[in-house]
Amino acid sequence: MSDDAERCCKELEVRQTVFGELLEKVAVKRLLGPIYRNWEPLVYHSLSNILRHIDAPGFDSLLSDYITFVHQPQDKRTLSFYLEFTEVCINTILYWLFTRKVSSLLVQKLLEKTVSYLGARGNQLGLIWRTFTPVYNPNPLSGVTPLHFVAQNRQSDILKILFQYGILEREESPMSTILIILFYPTSVARVHDLESTKLIEEAKLCLGLCVRVMYHINVAQIKAYISFRRQLLVSNWLDYIPVTRYQEPCELLHLCRMSIRSSLLANSGLPKGISLLPLPKLLQNYLNLER
Repeated sequence: MSDDAERCCKELEVRQTVFGELLEKVAVKRLLGPIYRNWEPLVYHSLSNILRHIDAPGFDSLLSDYITFVHQPQDKRTLSFYLEFTEVCINTILYWLFTRKVSSLLVQKLLEKTVSYLGARGNQLGLIWRTFTPVYNPNPLSGVTPLHFVAQNRQSDILKILFQYGILEREESPMSTILIILFYPTSVARVHDLESTKLIEEAKLCLGLCVRVMYHINVAQIKAYISFRRQLLVSNWLDYIPVTRYQEPCELLHLCRMSIRSSLLANSGLPKGISLLPLPKLLQNYLNLER
């Protein structure tokens, strides 16, 4: 195949993806002049129309489209624009996934499709490490990672999925997640007793999940926050942290869990690799943070 023919095939392949087609529309809009160069809303509305009614198979297809798009060779002369475009796309996807649809099934799908890219934070396909703006804003300048956003909202079901894929174990400062769970201001008014009680119970579940992943929890740091009069969401928080995480030696069973998970994590084997281990189902569940 000639170079020209090969290039045409690659260009056609780009156009066959949702993101390739969207990039072409944006490129045309930018060429129309300064008044049409505010193209971010076009990306947001186009992807929102897809994400608003998407199901698990559709989301899987969308992620496949994005992975295919990213793997296509790009013109280096327009690299900065390409990176800006993908940033808006990622921001929109994460915004819908974690703030609008809030589906544990779709979060699971996101991690399944990108698990092989989670080892490198700088990888463009390591979407779980990217920041996004919880309230959509074109030209996102700052935001939070999915892990911190889920911790802020005490979404224990989604937090569990993130942990099963080793996201907390890859964090440089796992304690920050615990501090967010305990101290991040809640938007739920205390007068709403039912909602407040539910949020507190979710926070307790989130703390319990952290205990399953960490071998040491800096209780002194939590007490320091309290001494600075930071308001706690869970008043009896210490009841949910075993003494083996901060005072007594950590139990051998938990250390074995962390060691095995660490080995699997290094080879992108979490969580699917757990089911391949020659262990009873009960122990596999333990490794997968089910208990």
